[in-house]
Amino acid sequence: MADISPTESAASRYAKLSALLLFAIPSTCCSIYNIYSAIRYSLLRRYFYYQLLILINFIILCSIIFNITISMSFYARGYIQPQTKQFCRYWKYIDYITTGCTIWCNAIFTIERYLLVFYPQYLRSQRQKLILHYLPIILAHFYIIIFYLYTICIRSCDVLVDFTEHLCGDDCIEVIHELALFNWLFNILFPVFIVIIGSCVLLIRVLWARRIMQRNLRNWSKNWKMIVQLLGIAAIYSLVWLPLATTSLVAIFKKDDDLGTITDTYLYYLTYLSDMCIPIAVLIFSPEINRRLVRRVRPTVVTSMASKDT
Repeated sequence: MADISPTESAASRYAKLSALLLFAIPSTCCSIYNIYSAIRYSLLRRYFYYQLLILINFIILCSIIFNITISMSFYARGYIQPQTKQFCRYWKYIDYITTGCTIWCNAIFTIERYLLVFYPQYLRSQRQKLILHYLPIILAHFYIIIFYLYTICIRSCDVLVDFTEHLCGDDCIEVIHELALFNWLFNILFPVFIVIIGSCVLLIRVLWARRIMQRNLRNWSKNWKMIVQLLGIAAIYSLVWLPLATTSLVAIFKKDDDLGTITDTYLYYLTYLSDMCIPIAVLIFSPEINRRLVRRVRPTVVTSMASKDT
């Protein structure tokens, strides 16, 4: 029988497993429905400002299937199975690229929302969309995939694999200080702060200029929908990532191992829950998507009530 994780109690692991299940089920359902709506209704695909949301939903769905399910297995058992170095690298690689791609997509999403609300003329032509929309998405994903492929799967260093630790413990990307610092500051915290600060700037500017924007009711309604979508995601990020960013930076620069353990064991875990909230927020704050769901549910409810009356 394999050793069980010494860093966490069984109660802590089962609590994490329960929370992951509680969030994963509705998040999976919402992700599938959001993606289905984009495939089923061509009008949604033509909405320029929905493309990134659907991509984020797809990445989170992949994370649930290929990454979070492994975390569930780990929390249920207290150890990794199968216990091979190749599987550990696969798990860590999937975890890092899904987290990185989700964060960078949200950062691009934040910048796009600002441009669409205040400078829509920059995203009208096909060339402008290629340069300011598609190219950043492609470059961000290419960079994340290649960076982690090299630092996790190709680069080797003298570290022990711990099958009783989440993500099999530390690897080269965590052990080499300069690499770990660059990864955490640029790949993770930089786009996170773009989401949080950019959303605050957008909200302040919208509130400041709302009277001017409300003169054109059609544009105001459209812009307000985009702003609400962004603020929903920004609120989720602020609640989870601000405490994580603060404690991690203190742990890095003060070299506090105890604080680093708390960050890795508890705060980083919360990022899984925050990511799984995004598809739910997309469904709630996207009237073009949830309106169709309401239309599907309402006739069913009316029909069932009518059958009971008869």
